[in-house]
Amino acid sequence: MSDEPLISCLCISRKRPHLLEKAMQCFLAQTYANKELVVIHPASDTATRECIENARCESIHSCAVDQPGATLGDLRNISIERAAGALCCVWDDDDWHSPNRLSAQCFALQASKKHAVILSRLLVHDSRTARAYLGYERLWENTTLFAKDKIIELGLRYPSLNRFEDYEFVNSLVRHNLVYPLLDPTLYVYQVNGSNTSGGEHFDALIKRCAPLSTEQSDVVKSCVDFTTPPLLAHEAMQAESFRSSFCYVRSSAVPRA
Repeated sequence: MSDEPLISCLCISRKRPHLLEKAMQCFLAQTYANKELVVIHPASDTATRECIENARCESIHSCAVDQPGATLGDLRNISIERAAGALCCVWDDDDWHSPNRLSAQCFALQASKKHAVILSRLLVHDSRTARAYLGYERLWENTTLFAKDKIIELGLRYPSLNRFEDYEFVNSLVRHNLVYPLLDPTLYVYQVNGSNTSGGEHFDALIKRCAPLSTEQSDVVKSCVDFTTPPLLAHEAMQAESFRSSFCYVRSSAVPRA
């Protein structure tokens, strides 16, 4: 029996088996052992159910929901209810998750004595241009890991919205002083793929605030999200000094002397 708390990775997916397969690969590559992947999908979505069945993995669970009018926020709340773990981790199906993501965030949660850990930096890949960026400093809501019991105790839930429901949920965590920000951008690649919940203008504005990576670094990130490099090898490439050392974490805003 593992001494590690069970982490439930919460994934909302709908008729995107090509993306879900990659999310499952990232899940299976995790160095953290005591985990489950809870996939919430419409009851009529046979493609998603068959994708999960074909994985033949006892720790990946198909959770069919027969609620046609449910919002994305509603589905996220259902995923928390279906989770067996003491910790819950948002696991979006269209992003790349480092093999060290669960272990790093769980360690940070235990060391900080907080009840939620959210990445303050991540990498952004724009599939429209094949360019990658270092995300600016903020709480990236798609990377949230939190203690389920504390959320239930405080009555915190995702609002019944189809957009920005995760942003509002994170704000509720912040208001209750539950959050520890973790700085390690190589734990997560946020994929801008043209089919994200938010529109193109939102992501264009987001990217303008990010620091562009070099062509060589962008190629490394692209190999991650395309899965031409398996997750473990992609993680190793991101740990290379040549990859990490040139990240522009701080931009100068000093006023020139008169």
